[in-house]
Amino acid sequence: MERRSDTRYALWLPVRVDALKEGVAVSHNVSRRGLLMVTASTVEIGASITVTFRIPPDAPQERTVLGHVTRVERNEVDPLGLWPHRMAIQFDEPVPELEPLLEEAEPLTRTSAR
Repeated sequence: MERRSDTRYALWLPVRVDALKEGVAVSHNVSRRGLLMVTASTVEIGASITVTFRIPPDAPQERTVLGHVTRVERNEVDPLGLWPHRMAIQFDEPVPELEPLLEEAEPLTRTSAR
């Protein structure tokens, strides 16, 4: 059963992550309800997390969003490289103002991310 209801957009951008020891990750895709990122380290599923990013990447103001980890898995594309993990974050509250900014990116599917 598909639980995702928002369009995910393919968007690679740097993300500051408070809970990661290295403090940074790279987003893979983003929606108004969450994001999937590649990381060097991980935290446990269910952990609270704060992510900070700019959309678009050259925007003057950063966005800081609270959420929690919903999935952690091996990054099959880079298992021994800089980003060996993939971690999905669900925002605690949807961020509807992201939708118009995201629409300039490439949508992955019409039903998507948490």
